[in-house]
Amino acid sequence: MKDGDNTPELYEKYWSWLAGFAERLTGERQAAEDIAQETFLRAMVNINVLAPLDDRGRRAWLKKTARNMFIDQRRRARTTDVEIPEKPFEEDFDRGAVLTEIGKLPDTERELFYLRYFAGFDSKELGRMFGLEPSTVRSRLRSARARIKRNYFKE
Repeated sequence: MKDGDNTPELYEKYWSWLAGFAERLTGERQAAEDIAQETFLRAMVNINVLAPLDDRGRRAWLKKTARNMFIDQRRRARTTDVEIPEKPFEEDFDRGAVLTEIGKLPDTERELFYLRYFAGFDSKELGRMFGLEPSTVRSRLRSARARIKRNYFKE
């Protein structure tokens, strides 16, 4: 790695910062340490990706990886206990068309929409995950719903 960084130095340099970030996400020290540890395992596997990055780029990569792991863990925990009804949409709506419109949303809106309406997270939890104010989350969800509605009825 540039600047003489190798994997152990990377760990030493970013561990405290990443564990603190993960603890703000999870609210639990042990869960945060697990996420930070898994993030560093992924960093070891992807050392060739991190090698050319500067400090800011490495922090961004580590933060995004940790956040994605947290979201995946929460999603798995919620979906194992959730029973999906056979007909989740009213008969007036074409389920496939609505799902297609959800898929057309910009990445962040689509992720927020899915986590809110399919995984059951509230705006406060989503705000913590994405580093946004809950009011911003609600605004983006409102925008996503309006876009889906507009595009669904346009076709």
